[in-house]
Amino acid sequence: MDRRWFWGTLIGYSVVAIFAVLCGRYIYSHRDDFAFVATVSFWDLGAAGVFVLASFFLGISQMGLFLKNFGVSLGFLELAAITMTTYLGNLVLPMRAGTAGAAIYLKKAHGLNFGDFAVIYAGTGLLMALVNTGLALGGLIVLYVVNSFSHLALTMLVLASFAFCSYLSVFPPSAAWKRGGFLGRLFELANSWHVLTRDRPFLIRLTVLFLLAPLFLTGSFHFVYRALGIELAPSAVLVTSSLGNVANLVPIIPGSLGVFDAVTIQIPHMFGLDPAKSISATLLYRVILFLECIVFGIPGVIYLFAVLKRVKKAGGSPDPGGI
Repeated sequence: MDRRWFWGTLIGYSVVAIFAVLCGRYIYSHRDDFAFVATVSFWDLGAAGVFVLASFFLGISQMGLFLKNFGVSLGFLELAAITMTTYLGNLVLPMRAGTAGAAIYLKKAHGLNFGDFAVIYAGTGLLMALVNTGLALGGLIVLYVVNSFSHLALTMLVLASFAFCSYLSVFPPSAAWKRGGFLGRLFELANSWHVLTRDRPFLIRLTVLFLLAPLFLTGSFHFVYRALGIELAPSAVLVTSSLGNVANLVPIIPGSLGVFDAVTIQIPHMFGLDPAKSISATLLYRVILFLECIVFGIPGVIYLFAVLKRVKKAGGSPDPGGI
């Protein structure tokens, strides 16, 4: 086993275990504070699930748009299988194993080289960070105007992150580097992203899709809060879910469990929500996400293995068309 993979796996699952123990201990020692969970509205939880499902469809569209830009055109079923397998893999395995699996599949089934996929992966993360920090900044402005809420450290962090992501997305520096080695490869990838962002219509379409995804996440959190009888301003929900999305980019931990959750628990606490309600809302969202990833991800894994088996029987040549 690769040593980096071993230590990454160990650290990733250790963080998950620590978070689970701390969270479980808090719930057990304050179990009376969680009595309100028994009155949860399942209709509202169902609505939250619909928003999570809608975000999956957006992920499929994002993947399809990226792949088409690199000359790989796939049918809806295959795109859905790749996307849901990636989501499931990243949720339960460390080191973004789901993303790595998607890269290997696309290489074997469609000949997409790892360099192009790395540009897709890096661009996805960058645009996600850009859109979510922008939405979080907008939410903080609304909270200040409407509710007179201000938090200088949080605002400065979000503003700096948004400015940095804006620069890299809209005006990325050209990074031509003619030497080999690891640094040369990094500069080659950066230059590929630079060229990609010159296609403004493509960048605009991507940005719109990435703008809709966090709004669906906000809708999901809104209905989770409503299911628990929690009153939280829509702008506060937007800030919480947007910053949670940014935290979700942490790669080493399965599903960013513990990092995403710390953000979506602590940020509402800043807005006056007590810990029991913040923890309950985050855990309920996690349950919804996990169940839907299982329901759609497992069939996706089976489908992709069937495609790879078919490619292998055909002599290992990539399938140029969609399925």
